[in-house]
Amino acid sequence: MQPLISTAGDAQKSARFFVRALDDYDKGLKEFPDSPGDLLALLQTALVSHRYALHISQDNADLLFNTGQVLTSLAELISEGSLEQTGVSSADPLYLYQEALEFFQSCLSLQEYQLTQAEAEANASARGSMDVEQRDAGVGEGNSSVPNRQASSDEDHWATIVEPVTRNTLLDSLLAQVETLTSVCGLLSARGTDDPGWVEQYYQSLLHERIMLAAKETGRYYELTLTTAKFRCALAEAGFSTARLDVSTYEREIAAAYEGLIDSPIDPEALCDRADAELAFHANIRKSLQRGPIGAMQESGAASNVIRWKHLTRALDSLTAASKLPSAKNLPRIHLRRGDCEMHRRNLGSAPSAYDIAVKSAPTLLKNAEIFYRGAAKVANVEGAHEEEVEASTKEAVVAGLLGSLNRLQEKADGGKAGVQEIVGDMVEEGLLSQDDLQKMMI
Repeated sequence: MQPLISTAGDAQKSARFFVRALDDYDKGLKEFPDSPGDLLALLQTALVSHRYALHISQDNADLLFNTGQVLTSLAELISEGSLEQTGVSSADPLYLYQEALEFFQSCLSLQEYQLTQAEAEANASARGSMDVEQRDAGVGEGNSSVPNRQASSDEDHWATIVEPVTRNTLLDSLLAQVETLTSVCGLLSARGTDDPGWVEQYYQSLLHERIMLAAKETGRYYELTLTTAKFRCALAEAGFSTARLDVSTYEREIAAAYEGLIDSPIDPEALCDRADAELAFHANIRKSLQRGPIGAMQESGAASNVIRWKHLTRALDSLTAASKLPSAKNLPRIHLRRGDCEMHRRNLGSAPSAYDIAVKSAPTLLKNAEIFYRGAAKVANVEGAHEEEVEASTKEAVVAGLLGSLNRLQEKADGGKAGVQEIVGDMVEEGLLSQDDLQKMMI
């Protein structure tokens, strides 16, 4: 068996071909992962291979960036918890995220150096060209001399075309770090124990000023604002989950993050991101109340009802606006979340909340949820989105059961009992259904 990469000859050349083959291999396998365990093995192999290539070609910005991406993909896969059923042991995702940040930062530093060098060389070349033009102006054509360039040597066939580093390249590397920090915040929120203060310090000390400068030079303000808005909401969520922020501050951070983005509701991505932040706020308040009263809410349970209803309504409004835009992607998921919003609002009328508006509106809210779930199932069927179709049709049947028609839910259960039980279990865990609801439907 031949070695995977030869150590003879030009090491840089060997690394280029090695990484090119590796990228092609990864792309092919990633399209058809058989299970989370298979994907984990693929990513681990890719990480080892990238580390080996970096050992040969240390000053390769693309390799540094791609290694960071592999590490974040590994961390995300482990954070999802899907590997627990496989029995595969894995590293701490927080450590992987932190290592990814180191690679992204090394990549950025190298790119900044390369851009500075390129700009200096361009300026020197421009000055040299002006000097040559001035000298040639006093020389006749007969005395001009043009170098006779010979045909390229065989070695030229191995030349690599390297894309020049630009201000856009720098911003890409900066935004990759912001997105990684956003994922870190999600992980810290789920744990609820680790202090996220270092995340904010990292952003302020290493990224904020660079991002603002790069955005100004590239004109990519909207993309920057959208990415940082998601980060700010995730950071606020982590702060609240670890008791570093109170409810009022958490609220203000969400409002400030999306200020201006929602004033002109023309971007479905921004609207859906805002809805995600509002739904996350509701979920975090709900979880905190299950552990005990929160700060100013201690004297009045009604205060939490008003706040949660407000944020759920905002989420629903954002999702409804997004669903009407021609550029909206994944419509089945948008309609599913609209149905979820109505179920959450309806459940505010259940004990112990017993919010009067939710109690009075319960029949209408259930009907709305049924319509949204049915719409999600229809669109998913047309688009071939099987997972969304199953989830939406099952939730529609559940709502029909709450409205008194248990036949459809029974048919669903008979057709795939395990899948129905899993979806119903998720609805209970997410607060979409109560134990009273299950008893009513005899589940």
